[in-house]
Amino acid sequence: MTSFSTLHPTQKKIALLTLTGFAFLYFICSAGINGSNDGSHFALAKAVYQNHTTEIKPFFNYVKCCDFAEKDGKIYSDRLPGTALLMLPFLAYADFVGWIGLPHLGQFYESDVVAISLLPNLCALISLIILFLLYRQSGFNFAFALVSTIIYGLATLHWLEATHAFSHMSSAMLILLAVYYAANVKDIRKNQHVVFLITAIISFSTLIELQNILFLAPFYIYLFINSTNRDYKTWITVLAKSTVIAAFFVGCLLAYNYITFGELILKSNTYNPNFPEEKTLSTSLGGNFTLGLDKLLTSFSNIEVYYKWYKGRNNDTPGIFVSSPVMLIAVYGYFLFIKKARSKALLFISMIVISILIAAFHKTTLTRHIFTITPFFFFPFIYVLQAVWQSKKYRFVGLSIITPIVLLSVMRVFYINVTYWEHGVKGFPRYLTELPFFFAFYIPLVIFIVLLKKSTKLHWFSNIHAIFPIRKVVHPAASDNSENENP
Repeated sequence: MTSFSTLHPTQKKIALLTLTGFAFLYFICSAGINGSNDGSHFALAKAVYQNHTTEIKPFFNYVKCCDFAEKDGKIYSDRLPGTALLMLPFLAYADFVGWIGLPHLGQFYESDVVAISLLPNLCALISLIILFLLYRQSGFNFAFALVSTIIYGLATLHWLEATHAFSHMSSAMLILLAVYYAANVKDIRKNQHVVFLITAIISFSTLIELQNILFLAPFYIYLFINSTNRDYKTWITVLAKSTVIAAFFVGCLLAYNYITFGELILKSNTYNPNFPEEKTLSTSLGGNFTLGLDKLLTSFSNIEVYYKWYKGRNNDTPGIFVSSPVMLIAVYGYFLFIKKARSKALLFISMIVISILIAAFHKTTLTRHIFTITPFFFFPFIYVLQAVWQSKKYRFVGLSIITPIVLLSVMRVFYINVTYWEHGVKGFPRYLTELPFFFAFYIPLVIFIVLLKKSTKLHWFSNIHAIFPIRKVVHPAASDNSENENP
């Protein structure tokens, strides 16, 4: 599998330095609890961690306004439980920091609030690693892969989602990870354990964002198309086992909602008193599709947002072509992407279509609702970048077009960050006061990884298996380089 082990020592240093820069940027741009959304996730995590219950009334002050559910006189979070579950280790870390005598490591914010901010930070960093490896996996050289990854990290809403504990960043990271593994499956029989892992990753992500379960179908189609083994008996067996895995995680969601609400329901916001349309899937998906599509992509219905940036704050963040004009370049890149890697391009397109359809039909359509597919939307940017750079005739003109669009995207995303709830124009970046917590977390983490690498003789910084270790993927009758596409 494509990994950092193939990089030269200098390239490794540059990659790690870049990752360190992003870790620092995303941390200082964080701002505690931004609103009712992440407040509801946090309240649920606190309730489970401290009181071993799903009732959030003791922590309702974090919810602030509207993102809660109410039944039989009790108050619950209306968020799916996946994000809260991921927060639990960070709450434990905050307790550990206090236990070793550093209760006031955070200067302004509560230590557990700072700790859970590390969840989207880390998911964002892992996402950048995976995106970089996907570019390398596709045959692009180090420079193009690194530059494209940096642009993605700065010029898209990845920057914003890295700085608050909404569900979107962890969801995107998990789907990216599933794509990384899927691109390496060549024999469904020999690699069936990878198929099961992919199924588990996507199914668990359903506990974070419910619509992610719909991604399983295009993934299986992609795996079938790319597999050298088309034996239907093998496929039926693998799909049957995968169905059991998916059913387990869906069952976990049903069990959570049954424990919480006393009903076998999938939607945790069914009993939100502020949004009665969420009672059923049919009513929640009863919005104006045309208007929803416009809000997600173009914002023509609010044309002033193009030049009056202050009209595009918070939930009014404009469509991705407005907030990140660099995505227009990526759209053109899909023509090149389809020519070079048709099956992967179609997988990405299918996920984009699924996500946009669900969000556009929703009664409350917000740009961040399609963040999970942002890296797949952006991915073909690198094809345009490489084509322009390699063209002696059009290089200057091409770069003269790409550069200002990238800079405009960075400026626009920076503005969205600065003006987002709780981030604050005057106090930005908020977490400069919390830097002791940053060093207290990342320095021990790096030391632990280095020691683990030396003690086990595993390349924990050299392979994405460091995140989710599994057996090496078997490529039948193929060399190590055969997985690379020819861009």
